[in-house]
Amino acid sequence: MSRYLEEAAALLRKSAESNEKQNNAKDYRIDSLMEGRERIARQFATLAAIDKGLLPADITADVVRALTERAEA
Repeated sequence: MSRYLEEAAALLRKSAESNEKQNNAKDYRIDSLMEGRERIARQFATLAAIDKGLLPADITADVVRALTERAEA
């Protein structure tokens, strides 16, 4: 893994810890905790794809959409 991906992963881990601490307080809903976890999981999946030399799913969807729109025009 490149240094940049390692640094991004470290920041995501900090974000995950912060999400757990903030959302375990009594005044937070479980929805907030789960949304944070899902967002962080998607970001880790993106890093994993990049690390394997793959185009991340969200970027792939954007490319396919753009190509489809261009073909229809």
